Amino acid sequence: MIILVACTDENTEFKKQYFEGKSDNWFVKMESEKDSNRTFTTSYFGDGNKPLNFKFEVYESSHTSILGEGELRNQDEFEIDEVCSGACDAVPDSIPIQIQWEGKEEKIVIRKK
Repeated sequence: MIILVACTDENTEFKKQYFEGKSDNWFVKMESEKDSNRTFTTSYFGDGNKPLNFKFEVYESSHTSILGEGELRNQDEFEIDEVCSGACDAVPDSIPIQIQWEGKEEKIVIRKK
């Protein structure tokens, strides 16, 4: 007689995640309170006026990236919301991000805090 038993691990509850990092001109943080969404918040702290528009690419894994354009025209922070159908892919210990604005480019690596 063979008996099959399925067990669940109740200790696999999702834990909030927080990452942050900065470059010479930009600060980026990522917060995730559920396994199905993440929010990246980008702000400019460089010299001179903040750029009105910028482009970004978030490299979440070797096969997944988020591309887009942000605007700081009427705000000091820009939020990038990632909503996954089901649980998002696991997050590595660091996430590279590239930002382009006004002919300039910087890479930022945000790390788990």
